[in-house]
Amino acid sequence: MSQDLRIAVAGATGALGKEVLTVLASTSWAPETVTPLASERTTVSFIEYNDRQIAVDDLGFEALEDMDVVFLAVPEHVALEAGERAAEGGAFVVDCSGAFSDDPMVPMVVPWVNPERLAEPAPKGIFSMPLPEVTLMGPILSALGRAGILGEVDATIMVPASARGRGGVDELSKQVIALFSANSPPRKVFPDGLAFDLIPAIGMVGDNGWTDREALISRQVSQILGIEIPVRVTLVGVPVFSGMSVNLSIRTPRATPPDLVERVLTDAGLVKPEMAGIRYLPRPRRVDGQPFVNVGRIREFPTGGGLQIFAAFDNLRGTATAAVAIAGAMLKTR
Repeated sequence: MSQDLRIAVAGATGALGKEVLTVLASTSWAPETVTPLASERTTVSFIEYNDRQIAVDDLGFEALEDMDVVFLAVPEHVALEAGERAAEGGAFVVDCSGAFSDDPMVPMVVPWVNPERLAEPAPKGIFSMPLPEVTLMGPILSALGRAGILGEVDATIMVPASARGRGGVDELSKQVIALFSANSPPRKVFPDGLAFDLIPAIGMVGDNGWTDREALISRQVSQILGIEIPVRVTLVGVPVFSGMSVNLSIRTPRATPPDLVERVLTDAGLVKPEMAGIRYLPRPRRVDGQPFVNVGRIREFPTGGGLQIFAAFDNLRGTATAAVAIAGAMLKTR
């Protein structure tokens, strides 16, 4: 693969954009340089890539038509226009924003869940990443489905501040400092606060009590797995800077010993604790910087017929790793 690739990262100054650059620089096909793009409102003038400082360009004026690959790590309304423009210019586009998630002509891919979609042509030259919550649950549910031990799913997902980007991380930090100092905390990203507290519902709550984001996650899980499966999702905002966790309650068609489930999951590439004990179970700080899903505390229902599985991953590093893997697969076809 040529090292003189022309690759742009839209949203390069944000939390996810920075992770994409970090992962990109570590690949065997990493280009010598990249084009970092951000809105004109950014206060960051340079980013680091391959131990070099590169000037950040204005997304509104950069000629995306000249790129081989464009990563979209910007808000949906910005990504939609930028993605269409880049694809029309012949670039492969990897959308991490969700702007194209409902477009039937845009494949939604997690490379280690539904890699077959990468072998199919993308009519628009655009590939969409699902929400991070789906990237977390997808590998687990996919592995169990292939083993024939997957049924209805209830998922309680603990969502960190980094799910709202750099602004979420910065505001949580400022809220912690302000509350320790008995000052008024900023509440722009999290209007009802997050520091030392929980957010019991994320998204717009509908008449049925479920939020729009919870419903979207359920749809995307079925889309990624390629099967219709009942998935009931509860999102809880937690005062954690980064690292997303989930507790899965899964009905199974037959009794399945936890040690068998562990083998199924590790054979599928999921990471299990290196040692026994509560301290080694996956949690946000332990999975920091790790691209793949960590699983632990696998339990069978006391009455049989179901499983409880706890899992966590670094939502920023995991999403960035999947996005770069999609780009690498696409570039091999050229």
